[in-house]
Amino acid sequence: MLVKDKQLIPTAFQLTGKELSSSSLIKAVRTKLAQPNFVDPSVALVCNGILDESASGRSTFKLPASELTEKELKIIYKDFGEVSGAAYMLNSPSSSMEYVEFPSGNEKLIDYILTDTSKVQHRVSAKAGAGGKPSIVSIIPVIKQMVNNGLSNKYAKATWVMHHLGQETKGSPELFVGPLRTAEYLDTPGYNALIALLKSKDLKTGYAQGLPTERQLETAVQNMGSYDEFMAIVKEFYNAAGYSQNITSKSIATAKSILAPNYTRKKYGLLHYPITAELVKWLNTDSNYAKDLLTKAANTLNINQIYLDKKATSLVYSIHAFSSAEFTFASPSSTPYPVNNRIGFLMTKTPRKTNIIPG
Repeated sequence: MLVKDKQLIPTAFQLTGKELSSSSLIKAVRTKLAQPNFVDPSVALVCNGILDESASGRSTFKLPASELTEKELKIIYKDFGEVSGAAYMLNSPSSSMEYVEFPSGNEKLIDYILTDTSKVQHRVSAKAGAGGKPSIVSIIPVIKQMVNNGLSNKYAKATWVMHHLGQETKGSPELFVGPLRTAEYLDTPGYNALIALLKSKDLKTGYAQGLPTERQLETAVQNMGSYDEFMAIVKEFYNAAGYSQNITSKSIATAKSILAPNYTRKKYGLLHYPITAELVKWLNTDSNYAKDLLTKAANTLNINQIYLDKKATSLVYSIHAFSSAEFTFASPSSTPYPVNNRIGFLMTKTPRKTNIIPG
């Protein structure tokens, strides 16, 4: 790999904590890209090409010529897109933006703040493709305020679920415990089937009651044998959790690699992640009102999301406001990485374009 994750984010260019005009932003980025040991020359060439087009205020432009792999290009779009997107915003023909500031702290939802000639600030979230999945932790304060202001009882269960999935407790394995605790509260079919599975004497987990532990899940997987044996044992659990429909040729290959004797990481994700997937389905079911609550909360945020998407042989910027968008739940976790992060959310890219900032 000629480029790695996070190698091209604003902090790598030392852009954070400064008020940068278009010219100062572009100069800082070009200077860094020109340094011999900063990135591979082929990566710098693509970045400079994207920066040239963005600084010209073009919302659509041809992909720079490159021999980089698709995976490497996606990293550039995702990470460097935060930088180039700011250059585009400052230089769009309809722009009234004066300068940009990349926060030096850990902002959960925004990547930079644009200030226009009237000194009005515009908060921006940058995404490439489907984009990342911000944790629901970032939206919990808004929901708490909605509850304090009076919220319909139809949202009561959804509020509880989102609160407990979004808990941040130092010194506590919340990323592991959260989905299990929530599934237990909801009394989901998948969770009940998992508990029944763990009680099997053949798996020697020692499970008796309460929330299962990481050790118990790990022991269960290790005692299930080969892939075919594993699938026969978990069939009822996967069916109950609605996870069987998620099985693809790719997921089969992943499961086989996890179950291989030489696999060095934890294996319990094969039992833990299906519970997370079951919760995502519950959250996205309209009759449970969680997705409706998420959208109502996110619509109150004064944030604009700018996407940098590959479309055929071109790159395209599009801008949408949180205030007019709809949102859905998704998880950044997987069977190999079951506790990658908490369940998060994505903007559906169907809202009208914002008129607040150039689009």
